[in-house]
Amino acid sequence: MRRDEADQDAAEAAPIRERRRSIARRFLIELGLVLLAGVAVVFVGLAWDAHQTANARAADTSTELATTLAIDPSVIEVVAAAHADPDRDGSVARASAVLQPYVEGILRATDVDYVTIMDTDRTRYTHADPSRIGGRFLGTIDPALDGETFTEVYEGTLGPSVRAVTPVRADGEIVGLVSAGVTLQSVTASILTRLQLVGLFTVVVIGLGAAAAWMLFRRLERVTDGRDADELARLFAAHEVVLHSLEEGLMLIERRAGASARVVLANDQAGRLLGIDRSPPFAVDDPALPAEVRELLAASDDEAVERIGGRDLLVARSVAEAAGREAQILTLRDRTELRRVTGELSSVTTISDALRAQAHEFDNRLHTIATLIELGQSDEALKFAASERALGQRLADRVLHAVDEPVIAALMLGKAAQAHERAVEMHFETHLAPGTQGLPPADVVTILGNLIDNAIDAASARAARTGDLDAWIEVYLSSSDDGSLVFQVSDSGDGIAPGDRERVFERGVTSKSGAAHGHGLTLVRQVVTGLGGTVEVTEAPGGGAVFTVLLPESAAEGSDA
Repeated sequence: MRRDEADQDAAEAAPIRERRRSIARRFLIELGLVLLAGVAVVFVGLAWDAHQTANARAADTSTELATTLAIDPSVIEVVAAAHADPDRDGSVARASAVLQPYVEGILRATDVDYVTIMDTDRTRYTHADPSRIGGRFLGTIDPALDGETFTEVYEGTLGPSVRAVTPVRADGEIVGLVSAGVTLQSVTASILTRLQLVGLFTVVVIGLGAAAAWMLFRRLERVTDGRDADELARLFAAHEVVLHSLEEGLMLIERRAGASARVVLANDQAGRLLGIDRSPPFAVDDPALPAEVRELLAASDDEAVERIGGRDLLVARSVAEAAGREAQILTLRDRTELRRVTGELSSVTTISDALRAQAHEFDNRLHTIATLIELGQSDEALKFAASERALGQRLADRVLHAVDEPVIAALMLGKAAQAHERAVEMHFETHLAPGTQGLPPADVVTILGNLIDNAIDAASARAARTGDLDAWIEVYLSSSDDGSLVFQVSDSGDGIAPGDRERVFERGVTSKSGAAHGHGLTLVRQVVTGLGGTVEVTEAPGGGAVFTVLLPESAAEGSDA
């Protein structure tokens, strides 16, 4: 049991250890290795360059000193005399006595480790070790005997050295040789001095690189939330799949102080709903965007219904934190079909309410008719029943003959019954051909339904306040000379003050007592504007309000298309 528990704990700990190898840590490790490798390469390169430079400098110094001594008249004179003297031992001693002190003074004044002046047969006149004077020079002299000055690295009596050998000429004849050199030990010492500076520079570079790598690591660790590359790849893939498979449109708008707000993220559905094909990022006030889209993106309402490109969109906004910056999440839901179904449902509900009211009213009428019959007033009962039937039939015939669209007919009948129930007389007149003139029935229901509801409320409210029994509304449909459609709804209410005739179309504005929201007229204007039309408010003859909707002929053509 303990072994199984240990195996389980190890299995659970493995993903944790795997996650600790985040992309930030891998970046830090790999960057550190690259930094060390780069510094090592640079250090080796600088060391090699220092070595080559030191060798070249030693060779140049040796060559300059050797050639200088080879043309020194005092050296030439002594060497030529010793070369011509048949007494080899005596000539070497005499030449050494003159040249050795001279050379020692030169060695103290220069960076050269030794100077050997010799005869053409390698016999030394001078040496850094006086005991070796008169011995044979070790090294190459053939190029110098041929009249060339050359350098080489050779291990002589003082150890490995960089030396230069040049001929000494007297009257055009080579009478001796001069060799000057710097031991590799001295060369190495000079290299070490330079390498100390290179090493200090390397340490500084490593320190700065490490500090920069650590800061980048901390930022990357914070941005990636300590996740590894595979996990980020999976999250990104999942993010893309989810983002572009949503039925709702989704946009992320970044707003920064002193800069124009811009869309930094958007899925395909958002572009389809707004009718744009731009890929983020782009500014919300980009002139290439439609004006209605720019207004929507620049707005700040938490929730609203907007009409964009013939679609009714439910727009919701929320603030989120994205990459350390405040951003606005915009959610777009297509409510076009829902609004159409809702309009039809509203019509059905209106008819249902009307039927309920009529059933109640008919019940009262039946009681009245029955009572008249019981009282023996059969003629009066028949007359009363016929008049009420004729009134209802006339209303139904007028609507059904004028409108052959079931949804619109149902709306008119329902609204008429609703107005009658609230003691408001509804007059309906149309000079249009039957149907909806090619307009979507849902749009006509939205326009007329909201305007009639407001008119009934206004007329009923005034009648209740003033006691006036003459409460009425008029619904008038016609077409103008240029083919435009005209919807006009008038009422006998209190009307709307001139200063408020624009405000009534704003979201949340209402003139109804006790109403919490005012969205009906806002929706009317959005639908009308989406169809390319206009809506305006004027004063009715009796002081009420007249709402006139003007729709261009192209609105119906566009709907047919």
